[in-house]
Amino acid sequence: MASLESAFTGAVASSLAATTVYPLDLAKTLIQTQHKNTEEDESEEERSQVKYKNVVDCIIKIYQEKGFLGLYQGLGTNVAANFVQNFIYFFWYSQARSNYFTFKAGRLQLKDDSRKAIELSTVEELALGMAAGAMTQVFTNPISVVSTRQQLTKSPNDSSLKAVIKQIYTESNGDLTAFWKGFKAALVLSSNPAITYGSYQKIKNVILATKGIKGDAIRSSKLQLSAGENFLLGMLSKMISTFVTQPLIVAKITLQGKGSKFKTFQEVLQHIYTNEGFFSLWKGVIPQVSKGVIVQGLLFTYKDEIVKLVRKLLFLYKNILMRNKSMLT
Repeated sequence: MASLESAFTGAVASSLAATTVYPLDLAKTLIQTQHKNTEEDESEEERSQVKYKNVVDCIIKIYQEKGFLGLYQGLGTNVAANFVQNFIYFFWYSQARSNYFTFKAGRLQLKDDSRKAIELSTVEELALGMAAGAMTQVFTNPISVVSTRQQLTKSPNDSSLKAVIKQIYTESNGDLTAFWKGFKAALVLSSNPAITYGSYQKIKNVILATKGIKGDAIRSSKLQLSAGENFLLGMLSKMISTFVTQPLIVAKITLQGKGSKFKTFQEVLQHIYTNEGFFSLWKGVIPQVSKGVIVQGLLFTYKDEIVKLVRKLLFLYKNILMRNKSMLT
């Protein structure tokens, strides 16, 4: 039940957070897929492609071209992707963490009272996060491919879910593996949420320790930080993970774009490094970090607030049932 609660609240919180900052997410995707091309056979489409100077310039040009709704092109699929991805991630992460605590206690032959002293190392936190992230990507990579393609489609008429799926299927000549394009990069990027949630847990433990809360009490499902503390922890942990994994984020999005000439994320990284320079591997990092820290901050804030709300509703529901039962008897 705890795993399902964590999965559901995490998924709802993530969807709300993603919707809040979607125009910023769209802008960073467009910026990250812009590439300087030095080849002589560069296509007319590539030469005439609009180049965005920064995230503000990008949002303004999208608004001028497509209107207000253009800033939310592909929102439905993106929110669905966030919900599914985070539901699976939080479920597996919660399950894996709980089972690992039991396994570690059994291996150390600890009694119930002694289990309170168990703490996971940074390596263990990262490993659990990466395992949950890898499992998540198996199911959600196709949604990510469709969502990215919708964001990059110039014409709103061609950005519908059905149109994009048909487009990907036709381009690949019926090869369904096209929906798992960028999967290897996504697997490596499993380290992103692992670093995020690993950092979050470690910083959270430090904060709770300063309040005199240690050991098993830290893992109590009833223990909540304030909304402000969760927001700040979410922002800080996401900043750390984004700066570490930004080159892979750029590579993954490039691979999933329409007509991508690259087959592996290594090719993308090499192309960017050769034609644009080392620091271009972090292109779009400002909107990526801005979007990431806001989403992560909102996610942890929403998640804990949703947990509190759900528990209040369950408490009221139980009271109503008990009251009705007593009235009948």
